[in-house]
Amino acid sequence: MWDKRIPLREEPIADMDAVRQYDRGARHIMMPQYKYFVWKITRKGIRGGKILDVGTGSGLLAIELAKVKGNQFDITGIDISENMVRKAIENAQQAKTGDKTKFAVADAAALPFRDKTFDLVVSYASLHHWRDPAAVFEETARVVKDTGRIIIRDNKRVYRNPCWRAFIWLISIFINRRHRENWPKAIMACYTMPEIKEIMQKVRSKNYRVTSDFIRFDMSIEWP
Repeated sequence: MWDKRIPLREEPIADMDAVRQYDRGARHIMMPQYKYFVWKITRKGIRGGKILDVGTGSGLLAIELAKVKGNQFDITGIDISENMVRKAIENAQQAKTGDKTKFAVADAAALPFRDKTFDLVVSYASLHHWRDPAAVFEETARVVKDTGRIIIRDNKRVYRNPCWRAFIWLISIFINRRHRENWPKAIMACYTMPEIKEIMQKVRSKNYRVTSDFIRFDMSIEWP
């Protein structure tokens, strides 16, 4: 059934060849979304502070944040895959954003940071990988300052939508085989908005919002 969530069974992307394929595909598929996400962040007036990027992958979102003109960001990206972190460091060096970005291997459900460390916690297209989303939400709430913000975005599970399936088919012409095979699986592993709201009931922080605004295929969880 298209309506039922199908969790991803694969381990985190570990093989360096797979990491490189992911990075190449992300530059085509995800970059417009990363740029939109960065625009949303700066539109809120956020131009400085310590930022944590959870599930940074090959670091492209962190790098886009570091490129914001006149920013005063100090960005830390974490990922559970060592080779993803290596690729993120390589990408940051090539983009010459190493003075504003650093990357580390870490588990999102057990963040190795002190309470109230960050002014902003962000994540894009990582939520559907988390085995225990409520635990990650709790951890992000722990490490963000009282005056800080958390913005987590991911796709919604809308693969049943014929427009979305047609969009995937069209994009598949231009992407590598790995993304062509795995993107539909990732969509089926995503959550619906009612499911996220149910999960959020388990989280101590209740001052959150769940919205959808990127061509209605994305979902944003923000608090406060």
